[in-house]
Amino acid sequence: MKDVLHEIADELDQLESMDEAIAMAIELEEEGREYYVEKASTIEHATGTDIYMFLADEEKKHADYLRHFRESKKVPVVEFKYPDFKASFKEEFSNKMLEEIGILLGALRFEHKSEYFYAEMAKRATDEEQKKFFEDMEGVERSHYLIIEELLEYATQFRMQT
Repeated sequence: MKDVLHEIADELDQLESMDEAIAMAIELEEEGREYYVEKASTIEHATGTDIYMFLADEEKKHADYLRHFRESKKVPVVEFKYPDFKASFKEEFSNKMLEEIGILLGALRFEHKSEYFYAEMAKRATDEEQKKFFEDMEGVERSHYLIIEELLEYATQFRMQT
């Protein structure tokens, strides 16, 4: 079985233009948004829902950046403010903690895939401005990964203490 990250590299190798790559990236971001919106509806606590909706909004923002880039050929400024969800971690996991951890693991995989995708795009960029844009997108995806990783760390640590 082929690793999903290698599949991304293979798919990028088959694309004929930057526009095709951008379309693929938009699709990836939209899939992520749908995943987070769907999973937000399954969480019983408002704080957990807020985290998933934050991530869904981030994916929408990324798709908008990519659309802007595709349509204008101008690289947008990628903005990200790392949120601090730690203060509310105690409220995030319900009595369905194992199910919620499973959702987080799926999210972690998705963010890792997105991070790798943008790293590959940066390697294939045709100019420095494009390269920086994709590196910035890679960094934001890495930040999402870290948010989810913190939640998982807290959840597993919390579980061990109970």
